[in-house]
Amino acid sequence: MRHSVEKMAAKWVVSGMLGCTIALVGISSAMAQTVPPKKLTAGILWNQILPYHITYIQEGHHGPIIYDFQDPNCPYCHVMYAHEAPLIKAGKLTVRYVPVAFLTPQSPAEAAAWLQSPHPLAVLKHFEGIVGTALRSGSYRHLPKSKPTAKTSEELKRNLEMMGAMGFEGTPAILYRVKSGQLGRIPGMISEKQLAKLLPLLQ
Repeated sequence: MRHSVEKMAAKWVVSGMLGCTIALVGISSAMAQTVPPKKLTAGILWNQILPYHITYIQEGHHGPIIYDFQDPNCPYCHVMYAHEAPLIKAGKLTVRYVPVAFLTPQSPAEAAAWLQSPHPLAVLKHFEGIVGTALRSGSYRHLPKSKPTAKTSEELKRNLEMMGAMGFEGTPAILYRVKSGQLGRIPGMISEKQLAKLLPLLQ
């Protein structure tokens, strides 16, 4: 069983190495100026670029960190959220949710409701609690929405640019780092069981 998990993770790490290569050449010049390009390694990208050049909402403070790019109107993102929640609650995982807003016209206003709240995590949790009904009914009236400020619009744009720079084309998009230091990426949803099996391999 462990062999199959390691084989699965290896595949994702190889994919992540490709994503890292794309990121190193795709990050905007403003970000690249923070360190000399010749020193822009996976470690610097993970420790010095990602935490400070994207806007995220963190849930959890224990266990390895993953970044989860998600659009408010991506149904698979909400399933992924449900898969991550028990591991976060158990203190086995920390997730940095990175809002992007490109799937529907209402996505920017919904993402803005998360980011512009004095309590972004509380709004995100509330949103996750009611979005399933909205997606099934097609009625989005009760979902939290806010008019994006110029600051929020810039943050969402920068998040989307980073997502693309990492080689992702859709959501959910999971970025992580394994103990060897390489970046791994998962384009799309995985099960809670798959995620739990991956955790021991993460940094």
